[in-house]
Amino acid sequence: QGQLKEALDYFSRSLKIEEEIGDKEGIATALNNIGYIYENQGQVKEALDYFIRSLKILEEIGNKKGIAGSLHNIGTIYDDQGQLKEALDYFSRSLKIEKEIGNKKGIASSLKNIGSIYNAQDKLNKALVYSLKSLTISQEIGSPDDISQGSDLLSKIYEKQGKGVKALDMYKLHIIMRDSIN
Repeated sequence: QGQLKEALDYFSRSLKIEEEIGDKEGIATALNNIGYIYENQGQVKEALDYFIRSLKILEEIGNKKGIAGSLHNIGTIYDDQGQLKEALDYFSRSLKIEKEIGNKKGIASSLKNIGSIYNAQDKLNKALVYSLKSLTISQEIGSPDDISQGSDLLSKIYEKQGKGVKALDMYKLHIIMRDSIN
């Protein structure tokens, strides 16, 4: 609902309670949620700090799904800051864990983000491979949001490659999925 101040208050109160009862998974979740709020407020330094704190706890307790999510969140911060090498490292680490645990949604998301970085670096062949894999998985699991994002990325890649018909086809798919979500 965009009430970030209120959300931050509730997540901070939750963190305090989780710390009092010693629930490490709860602490990690609260830290991640606070990180999201800071990220949405454009306070990337604070967001990164909370995501890293969450990651350390998740690694300590061996929560692989949580680790993959935190790695992904950290990668997103670096990507948003234009630190593509670091973002690629975190997304790749997240992808490896997502594959280990068989989380197809996480795999599709990591593949898309890696494809996006390669697209930004004009490494179009690599971008295409990762993005096509992402779209295929997104379609397998029936995730309209992931299909929308993946097809939008593929449209941009095909456009850069001068493949207008394929770019248009992917753009149409993106619009259909976007409208479906809306």
